[in-house]
Amino acid sequence: MSSQQSPVRALPHFLAIIMAVTGVEFFETGMVTFSASHIMAALHLQPHQFALAYTLYGVTAIFMLYKHQWMVERLGYRDFILASLGVFALGGLLCATAHGFAQFACGRALQGFAGATFFTAGRMLINQLPADKRFAGLLAFVTSLLGAAAIAPIAAAGLLSLGGWRSLFWVSLPLCGAVAWLAAGDLPSERSPAHQRSEEHWGWLVWLVLGVFGLQYAIQAIPAMIDGSLAQLLYIGSASIVVLSVFAWRQWHKDRPLINYRGLFQMRYLLGLCLYFCGYALIGAYGFMAPLLLQHGLGLSLGLSAAIMSLCFAGSVVAALIHALCAKHWPRLRLFMLFALLLYAAGCYWLSRALNSHSWHTLLMPLMLCSLSLPFFLGSVAFGTFTEVRAEVFSHAYQVKNIVRQLGLSSSISLSTTALQYFYAQPDNAGSQATAAQLESLIHATNTAQSLSAVSMASADVFLALACLSLPLALIVGLQRSMR
Repeated sequence: MSSQQSPVRALPHFLAIIMAVTGVEFFETGMVTFSASHIMAALHLQPHQFALAYTLYGVTAIFMLYKHQWMVERLGYRDFILASLGVFALGGLLCATAHGFAQFACGRALQGFAGATFFTAGRMLINQLPADKRFAGLLAFVTSLLGAAAIAPIAAAGLLSLGGWRSLFWVSLPLCGAVAWLAAGDLPSERSPAHQRSEEHWGWLVWLVLGVFGLQYAIQAIPAMIDGSLAQLLYIGSASIVVLSVFAWRQWHKDRPLINYRGLFQMRYLLGLCLYFCGYALIGAYGFMAPLLLQHGLGLSLGLSAAIMSLCFAGSVVAALIHALCAKHWPRLRLFMLFALLLYAAGCYWLSRALNSHSWHTLLMPLMLCSLSLPFFLGSVAFGTFTEVRAEVFSHAYQVKNIVRQLGLSSSISLSTTALQYFYAQPDNAGSQATAAQLESLIHATNTAQSLSAVSMASADVFLALACLSLPLALIVGLQRSMR
């Protein structure tokens, strides 16, 4: 049975496979992000330890993104995805039974190693469909990733209430089993001939891991930075960039590289990568700040906070479908991106003003505006970035895009935390000079009137900063000519 025939005979089933494979990692990551404070409190983790676990997740994810095509060439998509589901479930098992940092970090690293497969694989499976069916595959793909993000908060709240934080990870076992059962029979199993496969590059991948870890560590360590450590972080970050540059240069000169940079070196694609980074940075900042604001700024219950976030992310699903249909008939990428950035800036500015009322009802509309804006921006970037990418390097292009995604998300969370600590420590916000340690202790403590007010006011400042940062990006989008 060829990979081209199976989807044609059972299109609904194949679309269900795309949705199931794509949604696994987004669902689990969404639950962990929403429940971060509960996990840290239960395991007695300091924020920098949780950040280190996030760093290890990102490092293993980026490593596997580099090896994605290499694995597919040798295993085929069916065996590769099934093996990844097994490793992801094993990582969930380690996290669920963890009693401290080491085992939890190891479990998250395994989940990053396996989870990197699903997003790229879901997108590449669309190419198994006939050309006239691929738009349906794209809609299934987008609906799955945004739908998983929308369901994650309310699912996390329910699991936390019923079984505690460990249930967030126990659920990955039946989830992976269900996806494997659904997908095993219809995933393509073809392998590439030996003469067409990428080279091994294991020695150079050691340098890749070191470079990625150093860069991720420097980014994640910014919020916990103490006096005198800035220079050390700059050295680590600079050395990591040098190592990664040497790795890229070496790959450039390979006949069969892991990533074919020569085939990707075009202005439209490079601009798209920069816009992807900015877009995922906006998503990461919003996704990190909004639950923290609701729970620790306004003191809302876990269930109400989850319901609000799920409602907003559900709006993202609707916005993504509307954008996909509009862009198919009216492909004005620059206008959609400008509209999205202005909507995001308006939502963040509105949030910064509405927080003065300390009423969650006034936050619903600006939160929804931010949620609605992001699919219009990233959807337009997605339509524009890969237009001129040749078919033979499309997989490589998508691997690099997902590496940029991981860096954008981790950078945004780190910088958001830094900004929150800075604004929280202002005397006007805390009533007296607060310290970063006091903000960290808030994660493990019951909210007080003083801490609620301080977090609310600091969050208002962060959202105002996000609104201001959106405007220069809108100016760049308006002036560029590659994506019109």
